Amino acid sequence: MKTNYNLLTALLCGLVLFAGIASAAEKAKPKKLRGARGRKAETAVELTATGTKLEAKYTAMMNSLKTDITKELPTISDTKKTALLAALKAEAGPAKEVRAKAKEIGKIRGREGTLRNLQEQIKYAPAMVAAAEARLKRALALPDNDEGKAPELKIAQSKVKSRKKEADALPGRIEKAKVADAQMEKNLADGAKAYQAAVKAHTQVKAKTLKIVDKLNLDRVIASDKLDGKLAKYTILSEATPNDLAQFAQQGSTQKQLIEKLLSDTPLMIQMLVADGPFWEKYGRAMEIYTAIQKASPRAKEGLFQRLALATALVHAVPMIQGDAPIVKEKSMYVDPVKRYLSYEKWFLDGKLDPTFKNHSVWNLKMVVDEGTPNEIFAWGRDMMCSYRPDLVPADGNTTRYVDVVDAEITYSSKGVKNDKPEMHQQQNILANGGICGRRAGFGRFILRSFGVPTVARPEPGHATLAHWSPDGWKTRLGGQWGGRARIGRYGRDLNFLTNTQARENTAEYINVKRAQWIGDLKGEQSIYGRIIPKQKNNTPELGCWHAAALTEQQRIIDGLDSGKSLAAKNIEAVSPPIKIPAADRKIKIDGQGVITIPAVACSDPTSSTKQLFKGRFREGIVFMKSPIDGMQLYLSRYCTPSDTFEYTFDAPQAGTYQMSARVITPAPDQTLLVSANGTSKSEIALPYTMGLRDTTRPVAIKLVQGKNVLKFYGPARVTMKNFTLRPVK
Repeated sequence: MKTNYNLLTALLCGLVLFAGIASAAEKAKPKKLRGARGRKAETAVELTATGTKLEAKYTAMMNSLKTDITKELPTISDTKKTALLAALKAEAGPAKEVRAKAKEIGKIRGREGTLRNLQEQIKYAPAMVAAAEARLKRALALPDNDEGKAPELKIAQSKVKSRKKEADALPGRIEKAKVADAQMEKNLADGAKAYQAAVKAHTQVKAKTLKIVDKLNLDRVIASDKLDGKLAKYTILSEATPNDLAQFAQQGSTQKQLIEKLLSDTPLMIQMLVADGPFWEKYGRAMEIYTAIQKASPRAKEGLFQRLALATALVHAVPMIQGDAPIVKEKSMYVDPVKRYLSYEKWFLDGKLDPTFKNHSVWNLKMVVDEGTPNEIFAWGRDMMCSYRPDLVPADGNTTRYVDVVDAEITYSSKGVKNDKPEMHQQQNILANGGICGRRAGFGRFILRSFGVPTVARPEPGHATLAHWSPDGWKTRLGGQWGGRARIGRYGRDLNFLTNTQARENTAEYINVKRAQWIGDLKGEQSIYGRIIPKQKNNTPELGCWHAAALTEQQRIIDGLDSGKSLAAKNIEAVSPPIKIPAADRKIKIDGQGVITIPAVACSDPTSSTKQLFKGRFREGIVFMKSPIDGMQLYLSRYCTPSDTFEYTFDAPQAGTYQMSARVITPAPDQTLLVSANGTSKSEIALPYTMGLRDTTRPVAIKLVQGKNVLKFYGPARVTMKNFTLRPVK
């Protein structure tokens, strides 16, 4: 059943603004040299005689367009302008109150799940105490001359003490949580009433602003496509600057023709501008790449692939530095935009990408192809996820599951970074050795883009997070919820970005917002994206009617959405749901040569997935999951401890020595498992470093008796296993 757009988020999203884009007059000046992390630094180019003539031509064209457009615009009196700006400012108080009440509700809801977590803990408490006591027993059994005995004994004793203390405290904590839950329900009800009252007050002042805007009669311009050709051409000339366009066009007849082709193609100009244009406003280079892609692929001229081609051209208009490593076969200082496009085209046709990829706009697709990772590493990322963590590759469009791999696999610590291998790619090193916020957020964005999901960096003060597209709207991950001081690219405040994503859902009406912004830029107004009016600084253009109208139109679109979506950014824990193991997948087979094949999920203990308590939250332990090739596989998480063992009970056709090997997947090097047969001494199994792909361990000798045998394995290790093979030694 459809519900209204989540009020808590949707109303917040329209309340913040960012003043960060220069006026049209400023844009017309030649740019200074620029450089940015991950991009090629810009170099100064002097205009030739031809270039100087072209610059004059483009400047005259821009000025003529400005004159023509201005004649078509309604005259707005100072009185009406003052009334509109006053109405917008009047929204500030009620808007602030809405945010405050929403924040209070967020704090209350932040305590949800405490009781449920404690009740889950008390179920596992006896097993956790027993595991700690077993570790202490093993420590006590170590020889006195073992130099590791003393530190291990100290740790084990401390663990027993803390586990018992935790278990003893749980009943009392549960009773307190029950009382707190009851109070929380009351507080939540009271908070909801206060929030709704604040929303009502804010809606009333917004309605007054809408009436003022309607009286300005701007709709006849922003709701009409009459001026689109002139507006688009003027905006591109203004954004790119006549000087930059001349620098590009003076290179030769081909480049000059590309500029002429762009300025004569209104639909293409509109498509570029609605997608926020190319990086650094390099429209000439974007046209060059776009043309090259369409030459390389006939598919790039319509539908999804045309949008993908244009997105790639806009993003790579300024060359992006490629993060190579010795393992990468195709060496290049910069990402090849044509190959980037062709890679995603092939991946989509091969069914490798998330099914939602086909529906994305040019604006969304820009946030897929905007990364310096080599194409073959993107392919590795997908293969790794599908082989090693197939449970985190969603089949239902829940794109938040992709990011769950960060908490599940990337240790939050810098201690392992020193183990990075120079021959490996950065993303492979992060999977192996972990890292703190920057590496984790970077890996999350990398995995999302590997599957074609739009994502952006969302830095908070002193912390790196990300935001990503989902069918339920854009979500934040690895940090705080929307709001606060997080920022996203040209939009500044992250709420400005979110507001933009919401309004873009109504593609038919969103063009009205852009038209108002283009006219506002032409008039030299301050460019803004949110609803909090900033203080005017020296040399900063004033807030004007057209950008104010764009804000109002954007909010009108958002308020009218009824998509049944919730934009609450909830971080889903990486805990696999319980899975029943079919009898066929547990069947142990013995062939005519006496070779025994044991499915990894055919455990006699445990027989279902386990959990680990880590920093007050339950995490994966030993997990049974579906395999991407056939049947099922067993996964040992990074939260497993030496007390996490798994064993197999089976009959051997004959006694003797067997060579045992296992089909495994590992994300990190230098790992081992221990195995014992029927309680004998343990043998070490060296796990190959497979970089998240499949391989087979070297055989180890195991002695079995005829009839019933028990193989017991000891961790910890980060590994996924498909099966074990025991071959009799003849």
